[in-house]
Amino acid sequence: MAALLQLSHAPLAKPSSEVESTNLNDQEFRMTMEEYQKLQTRQKAFHTKFISLLSNCPRDVCFRELMAILGVQNAPRWLRRETQNHLIKMLMQSNGVASLIATIYNDGLDLGADWKKLDTLSRLIAATHGKNVDEYYKAVCSQILDLFSSDKFKHGPIIANCCIKSLYDYNPHACQKYIIEVVCAPLTTKESDVVKSEKEIERCIEILAKCFLTEDAKFKHLPCKVILHVATPLFCLYDKVYESACTLKTNLQRLLLKIFEEETTREKLYSAFLGHNTSAEFGNYITSEFGPTGGIEITGLNKDLNYEKLADTIFNLVSTVKDLSPSLFCYMLKFLSNANKWSYETEQSKTLETEDDKIERITMQLAAHKLLSQLASTNIVQEAQMKNPEPLLSFIKSLFDEYTKSHSKTEENEYEMLYISLMLIKMILVEKSAAIKMDLFKDFKTFLEYHQQNSNMPTQLKSLISEVVTCIMTHDSRTRSEKKYYQDLSSSSKKFDEALKDLTDPLLPIQAHGLVTLTKLIETKDSYTVERNAIVLRLFQENLKHEDSFIYLASINGLCALATAFPEKVIETLMLEYTDMPKRAAALEITVLEITVETRIKLGEILVKTTRALGEMSVVQKNTLVNGFLCAIRDADPLVRASGLSCLGELCKVLNYRLGNILTEIIYCITCILKSDKIPECRRAAVLVATLLFRGLDRDLLSSCTSDMIDLYRELRNLRNDTDSVLQLHVQLALEEIDRIIHNSLLTGFPTFRKLDQFDSMSIR
Repeated sequence: MAALLQLSHAPLAKPSSEVESTNLNDQEFRMTMEEYQKLQTRQKAFHTKFISLLSNCPRDVCFRELMAILGVQNAPRWLRRETQNHLIKMLMQSNGVASLIATIYNDGLDLGADWKKLDTLSRLIAATHGKNVDEYYKAVCSQILDLFSSDKFKHGPIIANCCIKSLYDYNPHACQKYIIEVVCAPLTTKESDVVKSEKEIERCIEILAKCFLTEDAKFKHLPCKVILHVATPLFCLYDKVYESACTLKTNLQRLLLKIFEEETTREKLYSAFLGHNTSAEFGNYITSEFGPTGGIEITGLNKDLNYEKLADTIFNLVSTVKDLSPSLFCYMLKFLSNANKWSYETEQSKTLETEDDKIERITMQLAAHKLLSQLASTNIVQEAQMKNPEPLLSFIKSLFDEYTKSHSKTEENEYEMLYISLMLIKMILVEKSAAIKMDLFKDFKTFLEYHQQNSNMPTQLKSLISEVVTCIMTHDSRTRSEKKYYQDLSSSSKKFDEALKDLTDPLLPIQAHGLVTLTKLIETKDSYTVERNAIVLRLFQENLKHEDSFIYLASINGLCALATAFPEKVIETLMLEYTDMPKRAAALEITVLEITVETRIKLGEILVKTTRALGEMSVVQKNTLVNGFLCAIRDADPLVRASGLSCLGELCKVLNYRLGNILTEIIYCITCILKSDKIPECRRAAVLVATLLFRGLDRDLLSSCTSDMIDLYRELRNLRNDTDSVLQLHVQLALEEIDRIIHNSLLTGFPTFRKLDQFDSMSIR
């Protein structure tokens, strides 16, 4: 290779003229034109052989040899130049980057020892080579993106991330153009009738997740600001899938939370995601639909925003992170303050506003009010306001000022935000009083006392203001002015005695009132009532047999309140009621029959919730719970069957899939439902339970390859052609879990392969 390289590119002496040649000695070489042309022809032949050699040799071998030639000390400049040109051409060819990586890491990549080598490689690829820079980057960057999905290298995504980070440091414009824009192309649609397929969206989200979410080599990640221009499309996709079983949901959620980590852009992102600022700074609002294979496809641009749906989605998103809820709460306070001012200015200036504009503005504000109420009810926001109540106090002051300016008499429903805000202040003063700095609240008390004198203010609002003022005044002495809400021990005993007296009354409404009172005392953890919990439990158990529906439901609610105190007794009692209810319903009035299904579903949810609270201790009640839910699955009502299946799946998850011999019964039951049940909801629930079992059992699934498991697999395979599209999606997810388990077992040499033949020619990817 070295010889052919020199023979192909060695510079030739220029041919000398006849006049000059006569002056030379006979022993000196004379380059005639004939000799010059002859040597040029031979060089072309040698160059053809050299190119043929490069084409027929393995690419990584060619890279290695040419790099060795390039590294020879004191090599002629023309040799180094031509060698480098051939290296660049090979790098730009298909799989050139992969071949270069294989050349350098021929023994595998050791992340602990090869960081310097990897850094050198990435900077070598990122540097500009050749005269046509755009052509070079276009050829190389596409190969870098292929590393994310390549199975040739064990650490392909890490190598790709290092190359992309080096390219960003060396040439940010090229990185944005040939990496980011290419990856995000499906999300940057600007036409309303362009459809982006499931495969395109899945590849885009997968590469973005590998670029920004991997835990390895975080220092080699790009800053999230490079994908801010697709933040809104990502949020629109999450808005579509966050309540579904779509596999992209987790990556979309993590990407959005990663984008939120930059504090300087949070409020702008909140504004864009909620539809308050519809500029294209963070991308366009898109519409999407679920595809036939369980993914999602983009169908166009979204012109009509559902503000309430967007608010629910962002609440679901930020509630998973501690720092985001308080910042969103502060943003909503600012937005509503500005919205009130804008509404007032619009009315005062009599600005022309169409009916549609007015409806849209009101809808946006209603959604904002709902979101602020949801945030105010969370503990994270309450604790944040306790540490820094100034934004909330400023917001309340702005509400008072705007309402005072805008109307001589404000409508009652327009004070809703004032009620919510003042109740939050009151809660902080009452429950978090020990950690509050009262300096800000003293000025706020003066402000409230001044506005309390407004004669147009509703009586209830005045009463609430008085309570807040009293809480501020009595803070130092720790006294409480809310006697009608909180009572001391003596009054608690009086309440308890009155509830017992009501239970002995012949009138049914008074008996029900006694049960409701006992339930409230349990929920507020009244010390006097808690000490007599055995009596209360017995009272609720006895009234479960009552024929009146209201008393019956009051007893159920009371048992739910007692569930955390007496889990074993309550679970046993509720489960008996859960399974015995159809027999009792047949003998009762029609009013009870109407609520039987709803009540049984509620009972099942309560039983699962109680089991989840027990955690590891729930194993003790395993048989009782599983048998009860299996009985519910045989119920005549399809809603009860579906509820029983869902509860059974959640129970398996709570038990950490330690089911023992009961697993056979569960699998047999699921198979029977799939074969014989004609109700789509029941079959969907059965497939969901199967998916949860596959996911939880993982490799233990192979050791459970009984005939029941084989029947279940065959039935799932038959349901792939069912007319119910939702059921098809659930079945596809279940079969993918089986494929994943078998695939992982093949790779790691699972010892029980002798049972694989029982799966009846199952396809293994």
